[in-house]
Order: sequence, then structure tokens, then C-alpha cells
Amino acid sequence: MQATQDAWVRIEVEFGLLTSSQVAEVLGAKPSNRMLASRKHAAHLIAGLIRRNAVLYPGFQFDRVHGTILPLMARLIGLAVANGWTEHDLLLWLCGPTTSFEEEDRPVDHFHDPDSVIAAATNEFETQW
Repeated sequence: MQATQDAWVRIEVEFGLLTSSQVAEVLGAKPSNRMLASRKHAAHLIAGLIRRNAVLYPGFQFDRVHGTILPLMARLIGLAVANGWTEHDLLLWLCGPTTSFEEEDRPVDHFHDPDSVIAAATNEFETQW
């Protein structure tokens, strides 16, 4: 449990864990539009985790320059759900090192190449032991 807690802290420090109000702001809506994040989450467009009695959203899911959600997230969430992975599992996998990449770094470090992340996720999520 401590390792998981440490991972959430690292994600928060590096990418931020956004509240619903902050997600609304990033997406160009009024901060009072807290339902926007809930609707995007329910539609499997963004992933969240529960911390401090609230759903928080890792900041790496957003293109802050353009005020959009990275399309890669919907694909990853769909793949995770189809294979029985939880959002927590997905988020931890995205931010953990993997041998799926030559550098053995994190999938989140490859968001500039969505196809490589999807290929790594497919390999990881669909592998049967």
C-alpha cells in the first residue's frame, strides 16, 4: 500500500492531480462547471482516482495549450476496461517503468507517439499467463 501511495504522490508532484474545477478551467469552461469533469469521466474520456474524498484527475491527460483532453486517453481507458483493468491500474501502469519501450521508461513519456503507447498497452493488458 505504501508503494501505491508513493506513486500517487509522485504523479501529483510531476503532473498535478486536478480537481473537477481545475479540469473545467483547463478545458476552457468556468471553474464552477464541476460536472464537466464528471461527464468526461463517465464517458471514459479521462481517468480519475479517489484521494481526499474527491475524484482527482492526473494532469498528463490534458493538452493545456489547446484546452483539450488527449484523444489517447479514451483509447487507453477503453482498452483497460475491455481487459478488466481498473482506472487505478491504468494510471499506475502509465507512470511506471516498462520493458515495452527500448528505454524501459514510462508509457506517459511516450504520449507524443500514441500508437506506441497503444501497442504497449495492448501487449500488457491482453497478455495471458
